[in-house]
This record gives sequence, structure tokens and C-alpha cells, in this order.
Amino acid sequence: FGLDYTIVRPHNVIGIRQNIWDKYRNVLGIWMYNYLNGKPIQIYGDGEQQRSFTYVQDIMDPLERLGTDPLFSKETINIGSGIPYTLNELAKIFKATVGDCEIEYLPARHEVKKAVCSVEKYSDLEVSFTTLQAGMSKMWEWVKVQPPRQQKEGPYHEITKGMYEHWKINQHDKL
Repeated sequence: FGLDYTIVRPHNVIGIRQNIWDKYRNVLGIWMYNYLNGKPIQIYGDGEQQRSFTYVQDIMDPLERLGTDPLFSKETINIGSGIPYTLNELAKIFKATVGDCEIEYLPARHEVKKAVCSVEKYSDLEVSFTTLQAGMSKMWEWVKVQPPRQQKEGPYHEITKGMYEHWKINQHDKL
């Protein structure tokens, strides 16, 4: 239709105001919720999956520019730190940040082994990224002062094809 657009895909964003009550996404939010509630943190498979993590404040200014600068018109841009960490490394940093905890290794899921953000398309944005350790510490300070809440159970899902079986457990009757 001749519309101008830029598609921006923030990559594994962590930080304050992240939903720690959703049991299906945001690994650090899930782990922090579990830690506060005396549960082990969980890693699926051997923990050697790689991810990169990005502190939320680091992408705010770039998001504005990506949405307004003609240089990025009709582009799809992944934005994130691009620094890979295995989940085992993430767990080690997590323990150093929040305190010692049990790690429960669960059967592997069908998932991407390495999902690390490519930074080439936005190199001229001059983004500086907070270290994972510093970002996790800021997030933890925020999480510690949140009022206790129940973890939300998954809602009814209209499409279940390809969905993990453990997500289907709490399916409600069709509305």
C-alpha cells in the first residue's frame, strides 16, 4: 500500500517492569519469581543453548530513531547486545546476583540452539549496552520490592498445533 515502515525486533529484553508473573516467557523473570517463591530455577536440556540479553533502557533511544530515520525505512532490524551466553552461564550470573539456588534440569525442548542478535544493521546507531550482570542487578532490585502475586496460568489458546505439551496442561474449555 506504499506505507513506510520499519520492523524492529528487540532481542531478549530484560529489566525493570518485566512481567515476572508469566510462567511461559522471559527466562530471568521466571527464574526471579521461582527464587522468591523457594522454587528451583529450571533449564531445559543441557543448558548450552545460547542467547543474548539486552537491558530495556538501552533500546529506548534507538527505538525512536529506528522509527523515524529514513536510513532504516523498509528494513527489519534486530536490536540487542549480540553477546552470547549459554543458559548455564546465565545461571551462574543469576546466582551471583540473587543468591545460591537449586537448578533443575528438565528434558530438552525443541528450540533453537543459538539465538544471538545480529548487530550489523544498526551499527551506526552507536548503541552502548549495559552488561548482563549490571542489567540483571537493576532488574533484581526492582523485582525484590514488588508485592507478592500469584503466577498467572496460561489463558485459553485457540491454536495449539506445535505447542509444547506442558503449555497445554492448563487449557480451559473453549469460550
